Amino acid sequence: MTKIKICGITRESETEVLNRMQVDYAGFVFFEKSKRNISIEQAKEIKKHLKPSIKTVAVTVNPALDLIDEIIEAGFDILQIHKMQEFHENLKIPVWVAYQVRNREEAEEINVPDGISGILLDAPEYGSGKTFSWQDFPMKKRREWQERRIPFILAGGLSSENVEEGIRLFEPDVVDVSSSVEGEHGKDYKKVEAFVRKVREHE
Repeated sequence: MTKIKICGITRESETEVLNRMQVDYAGFVFFEKSKRNISIEQAKEIKKHLKPSIKTVAVTVNPALDLIDEIIEAGFDILQIHKMQEFHENLKIPVWVAYQVRNREEAEEINVPDGISGILLDAPEYGSGKTFSWQDFPMKKRREWQERRIPFILAGGLSSENVEEGIRLFEPDVVDVSSSVEGEHGKDYKKVEAFVRKVREHE
């Protein structure tokens, strides 16, 4: 069964729909340039209202070790790293490494380090609502990760309209959505519900 991550949680009220729809992961963004950026203290308060079954993901961009320590201390379940410069082994938290897919050539050069707990593929622009070019992606890389038993997270521009195709093409372990399930005031209940139902109908 494909698991579901709702990313970019910014307020307590959004936890209600995540709990009701029984999603698998909730993502909190710690990156100042993101419009979904919040403080670790804010995230700690919000995640108190999530069901224990929902794992929390701290989303970062090339984080300093001090920030990683804060995230671990705050009790997050997973650390997601974009634009990773160096993989620090022996961290006391599972790590998902995220790669922006700009073109086929760059995708073929992706080298996944040993010891990570997941690889995430994202669109060229964060939060753009657009996917990377799925048809141009070298699927031999996906098969390589399957053979290595590395969990795979599909992100970038997913919506209730295209998530079934994404699942069919990539067979991801997790689908990750943010912008397409938002309304004027954060996550929109009906959009989250529609996305979750599409994923589960595919199973």
